[in-house]
This record gives sequence, structure tokens and C-alpha cells, in this order.
Amino acid sequence: MERDLLPYLSYLAEMTDDIVIQLRILCKGDPEVVYISGSVNQVLGYDPASFIGNPSLLRCILPLDEYTILTGGSLERTGNVHIFHCTAADGNVKTIRSQTVVSRDPGSGDLILSGTWRDITETERAERAFAREEYVTRILPNLFCINDANGRITDWNPGAEAITGYSPDEAIGLERGFFYRAGDQDAVREEIAAAIRERQVFTREAVVARKDGLERIVYSIFIPLYTPDDRFAGSVDIAHDLTIDKQREKELISRDRILEAVGYAASCSLSNSDWESRIDTVIRGLGEAADASRAYLYVIDWRGNLPGAWLKGEWAAPGISAGKPDHLDGTIYGKALPLLLSGKTIAGPLRDLGSFGELVTKACPGTQSILLVPIIVQENLSGFIGFDECRFERVWSQPEIQALEIAGRIIAAAMKRDSDHRTLAESEARFRRIFEHGPVGIVLAGPDYMIMEANPAFSRMIGYSRDELLFFSFRDITHPDDIPGNERGIMDLMQGKMPIYRTQKRYIRKGGSVFWADVTVAPVAIPEGKGYIAMIRDISLRKEAEQRLAESEEMHRSFLQHFHGIVYRFVEGEPVFLHGAVPEITGYRSDEIGSGNPSWSMLIHPADATGIIERYNILYDTPGDRFSADYRILRRDGSLRWVHEVIKHRIGEDGRSIIEASIFDITRRREMEEALSWSNEKLNLLQSVTRHDIFNQLNILSAYTELMKDKITDPQASEYCAGLEATIERIHRIAAFTQDYQKIGVHGPAWQDLRSVINRGFDTRNPEGITLENEMPEYELYADPLLEKVIYNLVDNSCKYGGNAVSRFHISCREKDGDLLILIEDDGEGIDPTLQPHLFEYGVGRGTGLGLFLISEILSITDIGISASPGTLGGACFEIRVPEGGWRAGVYNTSRAS
Repeated sequence: MERDLLPYLSYLAEMTDDIVIQLRILCKGDPEVVYISGSVNQVLGYDPASFIGNPSLLRCILPLDEYTILTGGSLERTGNVHIFHCTAADGNVKTIRSQTVVSRDPGSGDLILSGTWRDITETERAERAFAREEYVTRILPNLFCINDANGRITDWNPGAEAITGYSPDEAIGLERGFFYRAGDQDAVREEIAAAIRERQVFTREAVVARKDGLERIVYSIFIPLYTPDDRFAGSVDIAHDLTIDKQREKELISRDRILEAVGYAASCSLSNSDWESRIDTVIRGLGEAADASRAYLYVIDWRGNLPGAWLKGEWAAPGISAGKPDHLDGTIYGKALPLLLSGKTIAGPLRDLGSFGELVTKACPGTQSILLVPIIVQENLSGFIGFDECRFERVWSQPEIQALEIAGRIIAAAMKRDSDHRTLAESEARFRRIFEHGPVGIVLAGPDYMIMEANPAFSRMIGYSRDELLFFSFRDITHPDDIPGNERGIMDLMQGKMPIYRTQKRYIRKGGSVFWADVTVAPVAIPEGKGYIAMIRDISLRKEAEQRLAESEEMHRSFLQHFHGIVYRFVEGEPVFLHGAVPEITGYRSDEIGSGNPSWSMLIHPADATGIIERYNILYDTPGDRFSADYRILRRDGSLRWVHEVIKHRIGEDGRSIIEASIFDITRRREMEEALSWSNEKLNLLQSVTRHDIFNQLNILSAYTELMKDKITDPQASEYCAGLEATIERIHRIAAFTQDYQKIGVHGPAWQDLRSVINRGFDTRNPEGITLENEMPEYELYADPLLEKVIYNLVDNSCKYGGNAVSRFHISCREKDGDLLILIEDDGEGIDPTLQPHLFEYGVGRGTGLGLFLISEILSITDIGISASPGTLGGACFEIRVPEGGWRAGVYNTSRAS
């Protein structure tokens, strides 16, 4: 069957340039080329013989998906036309259109393909190019129109409609170039005619008059078209819209002009410390560069309830009135004030700016557009630059706005620099005042640790003058034991391991003495490199206080360790401290007493409990109260113990109620006192009996003396009898003195209200015609219960020996060196100077000399001294000196001494 077709295939090959081919499609295996014409050499570059018997070559030149067409079972169903993309011998891909007929070999069952392969590569490329050009023509934003030889438009793309506003239906059939501005159309026609004559492409910038009346700037290209025989066939008009580019170019030119003015503003504002003196020049340059009608600068004043603004500079173009108000009151802006103070740029025609635009129009008639650029200093609105346009409604371009915002930032930088300069100057002045007059020592040292500066406070601390300190390093004035640690700390500071270095160290003064200081060191940059500044505070007193406190705490610990009593503290009724010999005194553990099982009140003997608990209740209700008492307690084993308790109620610094007390076991002392009291009672009884017998014998002797006086007539004997009577009287007074003297020390000393004691002693003597002037404040004395007898005797002494001139008895006091001085004065005749040094000795005085001696003895029980001297009232003055610890200010709820 193959051989039957070969003559026909050879003939066909002679008649066409196409590749004539016959293929056998085997049931199994690759397709085989049975015949291929010599055209394959011109189309694909292969020798026809290379295909015969070489099935792999066909596989190499066809893509896999196209090769499978020849091997699949669908050839009979897919028809006889296919497109193959064959790889030529030179590597180029050729597009081949295959048109074949399909038959089947009856003997083998193989398919036989016979037909032609035509090279359509160029045709396909041309079709793609045409389709692409048509597509590009339709989607390009450029104007693209085709004109016939008569100058009429035959094709009009969407880009042309976008630029001119005319649809294809409106434009097709019109004269080419109808869309150019009327004033330019004649010139365009002449230039097009010249281009046609000279067979040249014509280009120019032109203005398109849109259908809506607006104008667009375009770059126009006119291309004449000719037939092969050089006849004019028509033309193509292409126009590219330059309007946006021209607008951007204009904006950039304006921006560059503004930036040039901004550069001048920067040189004026940032290089000159007094920028305000040149602000008018800066505002003028910005206004002219921005081609504005007016330019001005306002600075915000935030001091009032509503912010206002002050005019700092203004410029107006020729023909435009200036006269912006010097001050803008915030109240006139009303609802528009938040927009003005928002810190954002405000730009545009006033009619587009709402209420703010209305207010500007009202304040500045004739203004059509405005641009306000905020001046932000440290995130705060400090002012704004304004630009008014009065000639037309102006839409400010973004480059112009950005350039003018740069100007705003430059002026803000100048304002901030001035503010920083003022702040720095104030800070330096403040630091200088602190440095010169502050109580803290300040030292500046260099990287070599040499002192570069020191303030007067440190000079006073260290004892060296500033000039002397400049020759020292810190090592020279630091205690040797503190130098190593100090050096390590400063080294860590300099290496950035810590932001500040703080320590306590010892300095050596000029005289060699040492003082403690708290030192804070921080790094500081100096011309010589990295130095440091030290703040030095003298803490010697604090160190001494800490030492004393430590000693006190140690003493307190030692006291508590060796204390044989009980101390406790209650805060707001809750026990917080209980220490001492609780088991030894009570028989109970400390935790039992502390938890209230049993409570201390339960231990008090029933015979003493009523009075003590009643006194407790009074103390609990009376802050500042205190008392002491002796009473009995019952131990765990039922035995009795006498205790002495001192308790007080105070208010702490935090306002809470605090009860503090100490309790001592006085059982042994009470036993000794009872034994001593029993002995004293026996002695007193003996003294009383003896004194009674003496009084009886003196009475008998006095009676006999009276009888003798009646019998004696001899004058000398009468004189002897009178002496005998005086002796009897003296013996009687001495015996009476022993009665008073034996009472001294019988009862223990007690705290007594001094003012009350004085009043009672004076009232008991009740001297006629003498006034008591008691100026004694509220003091208590720790003295023998016979203190009232002291006052009585002193009043009695003044009455007896002060003469008839005594009319005032004045008592006052003052504190001196921890002692209390009590002054008791009268306005009588005074004291005989010869008796004054021995006035309180036994037997000295005008009388028996026993009254003042008794006073001295009573006071000496508690180490109270007494002396006499001339008084300020002209009479006698008795000075009672009470030592520290024997008196206290304030009257407490203590019972009267018995």
C-alpha cells in the first residue's frame, strides 16, 4: 500500500515547497517515516535520508505532547489537520501545519499518514503581531486615530476618547485634528501639510480642547502613510497626554523655588541665635517662593483659659493688603478651634473648609484659599505659618505643602533651640547656685582622678581651699582602707558596668581628722575625656548615731538577758512583747501569760485586785497616764509574791494606743521593810515612852520652879531661877523636835504634785496678813512625804524672823542643766549674813535652830539640796535644787503621798 502512493507523493513534492511526508503508525513502537521530500532540508535543516529508519529523530524535533498525537489511538477521530512546533537543526522552533489523510494497512493493521507539512511560522508571527497591535491600540491611554487620504478620521481608540471626551461615534468622520485648541488648528494644518509633502513624521506639543471645555496638554505625533506606488494613503495621529506631567513639573518647579527659600530660612533661623530679628525676611522669601498673596507667622500663647496667638511676622504681595491682627483670640474660633489646634496642616479653598473657612472669610474678606502649616516644638503646637491666596481659588500641591512643612519644622527647630538655650542657661545658673551655695559637697574630677573643681561646701568639709584641692587626687584625701574599693567602683563606672556608683567612705581632713561621707558618683564628659562628678554628704553624725544605736541595742540585749523582772507591751490591746523572769515570778510560762491563760489580772491577790484593776481601767482610758503600785500575786503553786509595777499609757507615732509596764519581784524587800517597820515601831514606842517620862519630869520641875519663885527674895537667886526656867523650856522643845524627826524616812518617798503641796503647807500655817504668790507650773517631785512640812516650816520661819514687813510669799521655779530650781522668797528683813553659811546646821539660828535643820534632813532623803541667799523682793530667798530624775513635768493620776 505504501508503494502504491509513492509515485503520487513524489509528484506532489515536485509541485509544492511544502514538506511531503508519509508516516507508518505502528500498533506497537514509534512512528516510522516512510517518505519525506527534500523540502525538509529548507524548512527544518535536516537531510531527508536522516529520517528514514531513524524513529528517534522525529521524537527529538516534536514536543512530547505533540508527539503523543502520532502515537495515540485517536488519530482517526481527531481529523487530519494539526499544528506542530518542530525544533529545526539550528535550534529555532518552526510552526508546522500538518494536513494528512489516514488509511489502514489491511495486512498489518498499522495506520498510514500521507500528506503535507507547511511552514506557517511567519504567518503565525504576523497574526500575533497584528492582534497585539490591535490590542495595544485599544488599551493604550494614548490618543490613537487613523485618518484616510482626505483627512477624515476612520478609527478612534478609547485612549482618544479619554483625552478628548469625544466617543468614537462622535469623532469618526470628522476632520483630523478637530480636537486641537481653536487657536492652534491653523498652525497644525500647515505643519501636517508640510509633513505630507516632505514625507516626514511631524511632532509637537499641543493643547487639546476637551468636549467639557477643559484643556489637556499633549505630545502629538503625525505619521503619513503611503501606498507601494508612493501615493498618500492616509495618516495616523498619536498623542500622549502630558497634562499631569506638566502639572507635576510645575509643582516641582514651585517646590524647588520654595525649598530654595526654605534653605535661606534655615540659614537665617538656625545660624543666628536671634532668629526673631530676621523673621520678616524669612516670611517674605517663603511667601514669594510659594507665589502666595500673603504670608505670616503666629506664635501660640497657652497661658489663658483659651489659647491665643501673637503675630510675629507678615508679608503681602504687591496689590494685596496686609494688616493681619496682632493677636488672635481663641474665643472667636469657637467650634473651629480644635481644627486649628490639631497640629495638622490645613490647606485648600475656604469654601471646602467648613466653619473654619467661614471664620477666615469673615476675618479676612477677599481670601479664597489658605494654607496653615503647624510649628510643633517637643510635640506641642507652638505656632503656625500661614499663606493666603486672594487672587483665585488655589489647590496647593503636595510637593508645595511638603516643602512649606519643612519650613515649619525649621522654624520649630529654631524655636526649640532658643528654648533649649534658655533652659540650658537656667539649668547652668541653677547648677551654679547649687554648686556654690548648696549644703552638699560637689567635686569634678578628670580621667586621672585629679580634682578639677570643688564647691565651697566640700572645702568646708575637708578643710582645704578650692585652690589647694586642685593639686589633689581623690586618693590623697581618702582614708587608705577605702581606696581599693573606691577605685574598683569608679573603674566599673567608667567601663559602663553601672550607671552610677554609690558608696560610704572616709575622708581625711586637712588637720588629719577623719569624717564619714555618703558619696554618689556619675560619669560626665569633659574636654579631657571621660571624667566623673561626685556628690558628697557628711554623715559623721549619722555614723555616730548608728554607733550609739548599736551600742544601745547591745546594751538593751544585755539588759534583757540579765533582767530579773518582767517587761511587756500591749498595742491596741494586743500583746506584742513579753520578756523576763515570768516563770520565776509567777510559776507560769511566758506563752501562757501572753495568751491570757491565765491573764495577769487573774494573778492579782483578791484583796488587792479591786483597787489595781480599777486603776488599770482609768489608765487604759487616759492616754498619758501612768502609775506605780505594790501588790500581791498568787503563783501557780498558790504561794504569794509581792511585786512592784510601773505602767504607762502612751500614743505611738502611728496613732495607736500603747501600754508599757515593768514588774519587779519585791517580796524580799517587803519582808525587810516589814521587819524594819516592826523594829521602828518598837523604837518609836520606846522613844514615845521615854519622851512621855521626860515631859512628866519637866512638868514636875516646872511646878517646883514656880513654887521656888514665890519663896525667893534674893535678886541673884531669882536670876538663877529664871535661867532654870529657860533651860526647862529648851529641853521641852528638843524633846518635841525628836517627835518630828523620828517621822523622817518612816514612809518611802513618793511622787507629789508640787503646786498642791505648796498650797497645803501654806494653808496649814495660815499666816495672817501674808499673800501667797504660787507661780509653780505642773511639776511633780519625788520626795519624802514630809515635803509639806518643809513648806510649813519655811513659811513659819518667815513669819517669826522676817519682821512686821513681811506681806508677800512668792514661789517660782526654772529648769537649769537638767535640775529644777525652786525659789521661795519673802519681802521681810532678810537673813543675817553671818548666819547664812551655817543656817541649816543643827542649833544655828535665832531660835532653837532645829526647824531649818529638819527641812534639810527631809529634803536630803531624795538628794534634794537647799540654800539661802538675799532675795529679789528685799527679804530672804530659799533655793531648793531638785536633781535630774527627781522631778518631772506634768501632773499624772497618782495618789497623794501619805
